[in-house]
Amino acid sequence: MKFKAKPKDPEIAQELFSDFMDEDGYIHGWYVDGVIVGDFVELNDEYAILEFWCPIDIETLEVIE
Repeated sequence: MKFKAKPKDPEIAQELFSDFMDEDGYIHGWYVDGVIVGDFVELNDEYAILEFWCPIDIETLEVIE
């Protein structure tokens, strides 16, 4: 299930995560304990590398699929 939410710090998010944000300023991905995370870039038995992770304003969290 994917989610969208507004970043906790919109100014920093605009610089770092603009590729993942929609025109309304929501970032899209999977919700994990206060952050929205992107796809796995690399995953193995020792570690996981995510495309991005962004702290969010929990009050703006919405399910999108």
